Amino acid sequence: MDIEQKQAMHVEPGKSFGSAEANENERRWDDQKIDTKNLVPTNHYDKTRMHLNFEIGEDRKVHPLGYHKQNLDKRLEKRLTKLGWHPFKKDSKIQPNCCAKFIFGGDHDRTLEMAFGSQEVNLDKEADNSHLQRCEEIEHWALDVYSWCAKRYGQENIIGFQVHLDETSPHIHALIVPVGERGKDKHPCVMWSAKFGKNIYEYGKILRDMHTSLYEEVGKKYGLERGDSVRGRDVKHLNKTEYIRKLNKEIKEKEKAIKGLQTMISNLEKERANLNRESDNLKWELMMKKGNAKQIEERKAAIERDLEEVKQKINDKNQKLISVEKELFHKQEELDAMSADVKKAYTIRKPIQSVGGSYTIPKITSKPPTFGADSWVAKQNEMIKEAFKDTVQKMAATYQTEANRQIEEAQKNVIYDYSELHHLRADNQHLSAENQELNSQLYTLLDQFSTPNLRSAVLALANNIINDPNYSSGGGGGDSSDLRWDGRKPGEDEDSFARRCLLYASLQVARNRKKGLHR
Repeated sequence: MDIEQKQAMHVEPGKSFGSAEANENERRWDDQKIDTKNLVPTNHYDKTRMHLNFEIGEDRKVHPLGYHKQNLDKRLEKRLTKLGWHPFKKDSKIQPNCCAKFIFGGDHDRTLEMAFGSQEVNLDKEADNSHLQRCEEIEHWALDVYSWCAKRYGQENIIGFQVHLDETSPHIHALIVPVGERGKDKHPCVMWSAKFGKNIYEYGKILRDMHTSLYEEVGKKYGLERGDSVRGRDVKHLNKTEYIRKLNKEIKEKEKAIKGLQTMISNLEKERANLNRESDNLKWELMMKKGNAKQIEERKAAIERDLEEVKQKINDKNQKLISVEKELFHKQEELDAMSADVKKAYTIRKPIQSVGGSYTIPKITSKPPTFGADSWVAKQNEMIKEAFKDTVQKMAATYQTEANRQIEEAQKNVIYDYSELHHLRADNQHLSAENQELNSQLYTLLDQFSTPNLRSAVLALANNIINDPNYSSGGGGGDSSDLRWDGRKPGEDEDSFARRCLLYASLQVARNRKKGLHR
């Protein structure tokens, strides 16, 4: 079975973009920095492949990575300034999104093939891949992705577009400023909502459209199928119960992470308050000319540095907190949707125990007249016959409708697994058998009610059963019956009990008649 080779795209909102992140994207590192990075087990930066990295410039041409004289973070700052972007106050716990951080990739084997063709790549750490040469296909792919970004966000808003071939799988980093129009004059400004929606629901729709558009314009050209959502990938490999358990575990982890971040932020706020207090004391000492002014200035400068570091940490933790809270929201939303699907599936496959409905119990509707009794009896017989026929037909139709509904709902429910479908089919067979039995009972009753003596026998027996709580299936005259009668069920209402008594009486009379004929 062929495994689909799929494209990948990840986008993350950015409230800032520091020099460390910029240096990583542009690989402005020395050997010592690379070695330090590779000490992390999950990192794999191959120094022998770094010369193959490249980026797409504003001229839409391929350039060596880091060819810009100005660093990536400074170029972003320049573009934001031109757009008149102003962040909130430095000590604000929230900041607006000023950039979108994209990562484009795809199937591991396919992207390696685009980058290196049939050349052998050794992905072990410390391996020597200096023999490798970059293939043109990876450059064409990168140029097509760049064109897709430029068409969607404007070429002037693509701040950086780096292609990394020195890690496990080739991929692209794109730093983009989302720009919209504001005011009557529609002047351009930084506006996340203009490109990614005003809320999470709009964002989800836009993201799906982005995946589809990327596939149509780029992916299929390189044999990369449209990627799955995270939920789609996970559910494919886990059954519903396991996936819900996984979601619950992840939600608990996110909640724990949120509490941890809140605690860290609280501690950092206390530390900042202490540093501010100490700084104020030093300012007072300087003003009052107490102590050595030079030493006080040095201490004050050190505190200012500590304060700036604490502020950066607080901002970092706040951003992480917002990110984790957003992830928690997504997980909770996904869990709610999955739980609703499973609840719906359970109600579909649950066998019918009792189907509610408005049924009329056949009964005599008036007292017999003093004269003209024969006409009255004939009229009552006809009314009882029609009432019972209507009741049984309604019951049969209700059961059949429910069986059909279950089949239809099962077909719609895409999360159904084979075991549930097996149970559903068994339930349907059971319901079909019940329906056939009801039809058989209907015709038996119609035959009985068309014969006065049989009708009287059925009604009399039904009346005895209803009025005698100790009635046993042996009946009268010592004649035993193979039809089991358990009496009235706990919580059974009057109509249901009367209906069951009538059906039982009909079957009993039919059996007794059959035995009599055999004799």
